[in-house]
Amino acid sequence: MTIQYPLANTGFALAMKEDQELPSSSRIELQTHQISALKPGEVLIKVLASPVNPSDLVYLLGKYGLPPENGKFVGFEASGIVVDANAGFYGKYLKGKRVAFSATPGLDGVWSQYAVTKANFCLPVRKELTDEQAATLIVNPCTSVCLVDRAKGLGAKAIVLNAAASQVGKGVIRYANMLGIKTIATVRSEANVSVLKQVGATEVLLTTATDYRKTLKDACHQHKATVLLDAVADKDTPEVMSCMPNGATAIVYGRLTETHDPVGGQFAVADLIFRRAKVEGFWLATYIAKASPLSVLRLSKKVQKLFADGVFQTDVKANVTFEQFAQALDYYADNKSSGKVILTPNG
Repeated sequence: MTIQYPLANTGFALAMKEDQELPSSSRIELQTHQISALKPGEVLIKVLASPVNPSDLVYLLGKYGLPPENGKFVGFEASGIVVDANAGFYGKYLKGKRVAFSATPGLDGVWSQYAVTKANFCLPVRKELTDEQAATLIVNPCTSVCLVDRAKGLGAKAIVLNAAASQVGKGVIRYANMLGIKTIATVRSEANVSVLKQVGATEVLLTTATDYRKTLKDACHQHKATVLLDAVADKDTPEVMSCMPNGATAIVYGRLTETHDPVGGQFAVADLIFRRAKVEGFWLATYIAKASPLSVLRLSKKVQKLFADGVFQTDVKANVTFEQFAQALDYYADNKSSGKVILTPNG
């Protein structure tokens, strides 16, 4: 395939709005950008599939760890075929291969027909993985593995996880089971209780139950849960930590409250002082940036094997085209645990 530059590329760009109450679909608009000849280290990818993640929703609100860039294409991860490369030996190796990849900060995102990214942000994928699985390989499964591995490194025999019906939460439960680590999952919807029990959670607690705090405290002490994997932040962090044994650690990897509430994070100072509680953060982008290429490759191989073995799987609610995407985006914003919305821009 010979690429003629500049190349017209259609996708969804960020349309910044001050009103935080507006739906996600009002914060994007379909645009066509021109792709110039690749710079050294870059590859051009024809996008096959790209999911919507909670991090995308937070970015649309202008509250993510990366500053919002009005007019830039949105979307953090995807799968696709490398159709051109200007990245030395690795770029030549990637050309023609199907890859999972993430957007490069400062360049356009990946909710588009084509994407340009750095070659080292691309991971060749096994043939057993579907395009949808490959598209969701990086953000959620890699986060699940890193979180559980960190909990194991902290000596955890059991962990608490909130927002447990998410794709990360389900991955944490399945992977923790493999390692013999018990999981206490908390959810807001009663419909998710049976779902997570089937996934393999040791305990599933409904946060709206009248005896929630007592049940959580009893479960934490019975199973000796010493690590909280926290995707919610805000008041949930100190509330759960207050129910855990002394010396527990909260690993905060998300702030789902930021998709609808600007409060952000909170923690109990008294717990840090008197109960030896600890709070640390995790962001996959920072982990990958600091890790050696060999460590990233090992992580990728581990995650892909877990997919191939059926330990990980991505629940997909809908595959949609450009025409259907805005409506599907708003649906996902209100129903994150029902499954991924996958954009197929060339479908």
